[in-house]
Parts: sequence; C-alpha cells; structure tokens
Amino acid sequence: MSYLEWFETHANKHHAIVQKLCVQNYTKAMIIDYFLFENMVEKEPDFCLLYANKQKCHDLKALNCYLCACPHFRFNDAGLSVEEGVTCKSVCSIHSKKSGVFVYENVAHLDCSACSVPHTKAYINKHFGVSWKKIMQACLVTSPKV
Repeated sequence: MSYLEWFETHANKHHAIVQKLCVQNYTKAMIIDYFLFENMVEKEPDFCLLYANKQKCHDLKALNCYLCACPHFRFNDAGLSVEEGVTCKSVCSIHSKKSGVFVYENVAHLDCSACSVPHTKAYINKHFGVSWKKIMQACLVTSPKV
C-alpha cells in the first residue's frame, strides 16, 4: 500500500467514526477521549492494523489515536529527495530529535515511533478539527525536490 492509499483510506475511516460520534452529539472532549488507544482497540478494531494484537505504535501510557500520522509528517510516493541512490519518501517537518529513518530496498522512510507529539490530549485539543484530512492536508507534498 502506498502512502497516498493509506492516507486516503485512513481519512475515510476517521471521517466515518467522527461522523458517527457527531450524530450521537459527542462534544470535542468526548471525541478526543473516544480515540484513546484502549477504547479504539475495543470499539474500532478495523481502524488500525496494530489493534488486532493490541499493539501500540508509540510507547505512551495514554496514547491517543486521533491525529494518527501526525500533522508534521510529510510524504510523497514518488520521493521527496534522492541521496546516494536512496529515495526518501517521508520526513518530519519539525525535524523532531525523536524521529529516525529506516531504509528498505533503497527507500528511506520516517520512523516516528519514539515521538509522542501528536498523540497527547493537549496537542490534539490545540489542533482539533472534525476533518482529519483538513488537519493533515500539509502531509502530502505535491511538489517534491527529487
């Protein structure tokens, strides 16, 4: 699955859940709480592949999945840059010191598993919107510097 395919699929899943909660008159705080990892594993098992094994993508006690992918994540399936024959397809726009890179088959990918920035209640409260896709619109880089 490409980054773009994942992005679009995830946006649709997120939208369906938020719409369901809005119809039930959930408040902003209730929606954010609904996206806590333990609740999502129980009530929305198809939201993330890791939920099947109750596995967290980040080692956080209170992991919140509302902003999964992170507004600072940048990607382009064609590549953002090429260095020494390795195509970089994703980066962190804030250059988090907790982010890393892994290379597989000459393609570099961002590893943000050690970063907690978008998964805290405070961050989500500050950047909240009912449209995940709108919050994440800067993630898709349409003019890479390849």
